[in-house]
Amino acid sequence: MNTVRHDPVQRRLHKTEIADLVRQYRQGATVYELADSFGIHRTTVSDHLRRQCVRLRGHRMTGSEIDQAAALYQAGLSLARVGVWQGFDGKTIMNALHAKGVRMRD
Repeated sequence: MNTVRHDPVQRRLHKTEIADLVRQYRQGATVYELADSFGIHRTTVSDHLRRQCVRLRGHRMTGSEIDQAAALYQAGLSLARVGVWQGFDGKTIMNALHAKGVRMRD
């Protein structure tokens, strides 16, 4: 019995696909969902996002990011908008600003 080994075919994304991948990630799709959708490995998704200067979710906010978020929020942006701007969830922004003592709007 002869066993034939099939190496996986490497799939390369076009520029428009990469832009779509970034858009979907920013709209909340996970790395795993994108990997499945685009037919690529999850680490390849992360690599594409990093090359496009997209901050991956799951990272903690730095002190300067919290300061910037506070300034944007105090300038009138919503928590969700600040989150999109900085690559974090709105709830993450709220928690960071609350911990910093920033007064929340109603």
